[in-house]
Amino acid sequence: MQWLSTLDIFFVQLILFPPFVIFIGVLAAILASRIFIGPLITLISSLELNYWYFSTILPEAEIPSMMIVSWAILFPLLSLYLSWIAVAHPLNKTIKAFD
Repeated sequence: MQWLSTLDIFFVQLILFPPFVIFIGVLAAILASRIFIGPLITLISSLELNYWYFSTILPEAEIPSMMIVSWAILFPLLSLYLSWIAVAHPLNKTIKAFD
């Protein structure tokens, strides 16, 4: 994981981590066929990933609480929406409007 320390912290926090943790949550929701699993897994994985990243890259710095609070609200909301689309409206379901 030495290559991760060479990346810019803003790139990691804004480009690399968000799609990864949201994808994990949506995938868990699809596999469990439960919409509420997506935001829960997204929240847990986001907090764990941020804690691991900051304790590895910047061990002497404190984790900014405002960053945790803002991501802890935004990522699960995005995951809830995407989980709802993926679980409640699957692509193979046809709409029969003219029956």
